[in-house]
Amino acid sequence: MIKTTLTKNLDYLAIGLSLLVVLSVSVFFLTDTHAAIQVANNTFKLIAYNFDTPILWYAFALVIIAIFFIFSKYGHIRMGQEKPEFSTFAYITMMALAGVGSGTIYWAFLEWSYYIKTPPFDILPHSVKAKEWAVTYSLHHWGLTAWAIYAVTAIPVMYSFYILKNHSLKLSDIVMQMIKHPVIAKITRRFIDILYPIAIMFSLIIVLSLGIPIITAAIALLTDINDTLALKLSMIAIVTVLLTLSSFLGIKKGMQTVSQTGTYFVIALALYLLFFGPTQFILENTSSSFALWGQNFLKMSLYTDAIKQAKFPQSWTVYFWAYWIIFIPLMCVFVTKVSKGRTLREVMICMIGGGTAGTASLFAIIGSFMMKTELDGKVAISQLVEQGQGSQAIASALSTLPLSSLILVIFIIATFLLLVTTMDGSVFAVACNTQKTLDKHADPAISLKIFWSLVIVAIPTIFVSVNAPVSSMQSAILIFVLPLIALTSFMLYKTIGYIREDYGHLSTYEIQQRHALTPNTSNETILNIQYIHPLHIQNTKHKTQTIIID
Repeated sequence: MIKTTLTKNLDYLAIGLSLLVVLSVSVFFLTDTHAAIQVANNTFKLIAYNFDTPILWYAFALVIIAIFFIFSKYGHIRMGQEKPEFSTFAYITMMALAGVGSGTIYWAFLEWSYYIKTPPFDILPHSVKAKEWAVTYSLHHWGLTAWAIYAVTAIPVMYSFYILKNHSLKLSDIVMQMIKHPVIAKITRRFIDILYPIAIMFSLIIVLSLGIPIITAAIALLTDINDTLALKLSMIAIVTVLLTLSSFLGIKKGMQTVSQTGTYFVIALALYLLFFGPTQFILENTSSSFALWGQNFLKMSLYTDAIKQAKFPQSWTVYFWAYWIIFIPLMCVFVTKVSKGRTLREVMICMIGGGTAGTASLFAIIGSFMMKTELDGKVAISQLVEQGQGSQAIASALSTLPLSSLILVIFIIATFLLLVTTMDGSVFAVACNTQKTLDKHADPAISLKIFWSLVIVAIPTIFVSVNAPVSSMQSAILIFVLPLIALTSFMLYKTIGYIREDYGHLSTYEIQQRHALTPNTSNETILNIQYIHPLHIQNTKHKTQTIIID
């Protein structure tokens, strides 16, 4: 009976077409590598060079919207009827690790080396100024704007799910409620249903294909064994087991545990580098980088290099904003799921503030350590990166530290858990999108999550096995950026309209009272909240009710 119900509840068209598209493109990359690289490069140039200004302004506008929700009365609107399901620490770590993944480790160690070679603002390559700006731009690309992209684009999904009571986490269902014309609504819905899993699967091919070599390079250096295909496949097998187990246990018992453990190891990694590495240089360069970032935030956000046309902002800032935008379908669903009981202000502050504090500190410490390692002539990091040996550069730099075996172990575990957390959040999001109706806890079926776990791991395994050019696919997936910008802009426009209609006539105090959690004399919580009916219910007035929560 349960199997029959689940069978009828699956979106077979979305599952089938998304798998067909991903497999077809993967086969193209594997069988005609040269042509695939050319297509990827042309796609990158088309998007980054011709739509740079809209992408930069889109990202900057999301920062402004985030500030608005933090300081306006609308920030007091609470998502859901209960107290927060997760502690603030667990909440921040799950969102942060789901949003950045093991790719963060790669860029934290190596991003600065690219900027020394190709600095912005017509600065001479490898000069003192180029080195001063290197870590600064890393902070910018993984800081406030990046996290605002995730936090703000989650608002329409959160508002629909918790306030409008649209009990679906499918983007297509939410957009359907926003479009009045039925034919356009149906076409848009089907387009989103198919595009959604395709975008996420391509993103995860890149995440796993880049993450595994970093881990195996460190293991090879630690154990003095060869970094073979067998080692890579064994690591993928372990990822598969952990991912399947976490999917079976769910977010609360599975992903929360993995993300918190991963956070502890990432913190340990950063602290180890700070105290056992070049401490004074790390602190001084971090201070200088933060100062440059704060002083030039507006310039770095909107600079297009229109006169010189050296293409630094297009090649890097636009690229990174596009990279973050690609993961919006994953993050808006995941943030909604874990934000029950949080106000919009809390979501913005925890995600943007917590995410920025974590990633900025990580990039400043790790980037400064790596730069000093090269400046002291210990490891030719930039040269290794140019030769395509970035993973080896990371492992070699870590081996210069005291107790290098210990830090390599910490690094391997941290990277591994980051990888699992990102993929776990992605599996949940894809499963939500390909199941027509979720259960009473807004969760997809466990069997569907396990199915997507296996699929998401299987395709990158092929790329790793044949050493395919994954970096080229990383450029090609920018083709999803413009549709996602259009979709999220529309959803934000409509949602802000709903919020003003539902709460615009209320004062700050009235909104606070309607969404305030007030303890009573027993061990219960009373939540005074305004129920706002779904969009499809017409001619009904808002009702204020008092809910007793055990």
